[in-house]
Amino acid sequence: MRYLRVAAAVASAIIVLGACTTALPGTPKAGPSTRNIEEELAGTKSSDLRKVFTSTPQQVNEYWTSDRMKNAKPRQPQPGQITDVPKDEPVAEVIHPTSGPVGPTKPLPRDDSGAVWTRAGLTATTVGRIYVAFNGLSGFTCSASVVNSASGVLLATAAHCIWDFSGKYGGSWADSVLFVPGDTNGSSPYGRWTAESMYAPREFQEKGKVNAAGGSIGEGWGYDIAFLRMRPLGGKKITEALGGQGIAFDATSESVRSLGYPAVGAFDGTTMRSCSSPTWTANRGNTFSFPCKMTQGCSGGPWYTRFDDQRGVGYLVSTNSTLGLNGSLLGKVAHSLFKSADAGP
Repeated sequence: MRYLRVAAAVASAIIVLGACTTALPGTPKAGPSTRNIEEELAGTKSSDLRKVFTSTPQQVNEYWTSDRMKNAKPRQPQPGQITDVPKDEPVAEVIHPTSGPVGPTKPLPRDDSGAVWTRAGLTATTVGRIYVAFNGLSGFTCSASVVNSASGVLLATAAHCIWDFSGKYGGSWADSVLFVPGDTNGSSPYGRWTAESMYAPREFQEKGKVNAAGGSIGEGWGYDIAFLRMRPLGGKKITEALGGQGIAFDATSESVRSLGYPAVGAFDGTTMRSCSSPTWTANRGNTFSFPCKMTQGCSGGPWYTRFDDQRGVGYLVSTNSTLGLNGSLLGKVAHSLFKSADAGP
């Protein structure tokens, strides 16, 4: 496995790479990636990565009536065709939670049930549901979490939650994006936060698709991560009001806890749910996975490593992507996107 070591004397930390758990067949060949990430990023216009909203917070809140929120459909594809994607280039950077560094923690138990998450701690205020629309035609819901950053305004979710990858609406960004942290039974205990702008990788926008059966296809699913800049509420930035979880790039963990709001089958989207695992499996396609029964709606929910169950705090290493669960590894592409979002429009 890879292990996350947090250095107390510096702002960032060192990620030490060790041996991984047994991988699925078809994992990438050993050795350096043949991709030139620097050239790919150099050719990307900032406008290709982001959308800046023109709607006001009042307009977004007026759009999301209680009926629209109740009828919003969970947005999450089934696992589909697996595409070989060279592993993203590593970036050894760790940003600590607003509550401070988290030391070594006990391995989490294996629990794939999607049970109600009751030991909330910092997750009570930093994890919630996002509500999005596409061209004002249909409402969808996903999950998201607040992450610490220099700007203090960032939210992490899955790219497919805010980008119309299916082409059903001609391919477009989402609009009317609303975040409700701690969303429980339709209540908004920590306010209704609106997005100022959002960022998704060009790799996902161009190559993340779904087939006729609703399954994910294309290399883009190896980069299913997005960041949103949130507007202030009550005169405070989102991390000032709610706190922020840590985030680690190119690091998986001794164990993983995933949170989200599944809303299909045995789940109704009204409460935060959780799965955990002491191990993870590396897949081809720049992703990793572990067993979890959460359904559509948990998309964009955080994967935490070095997670303290009692305080509800840890380091985000991925977000829920396709069902199973599968998540994208956060390497140089995700790090560059994070830095762009942190710097702002």
